[in-house]
Amino acid sequence: MRFATPDDLKTILEQAAKIRDQLTAMDVGKVTTRAIGGAVILTASFLVIANPHAPTTPDSSAVVAARIAPIGTVQLAPSAPHEMPR
Repeated sequence: MRFATPDDLKTILEQAAKIRDQLTAMDVGKVTTRAIGGAVILTASFLVIANPHAPTTPDSSAVVAARIAPIGTVQLAPSAPHEMPR
């Protein structure tokens, strides 16, 4: 593990100061408008692409049987009586 040197800390503080200056120079209204616009575009694209209100069509019995066929068959038998441990 490498420890931060004074030069590393100086670089980090300079970068933090640059970021702080950029944030203070931003117009809050413009940023909010862009964020809301982006959210509206993402939501609209989801509704167009995913179409959550589309009617679902159930698979036919033949399709279901074809999917289950590789699993094999299962037979149920009555269980044997079990004794309770003491």
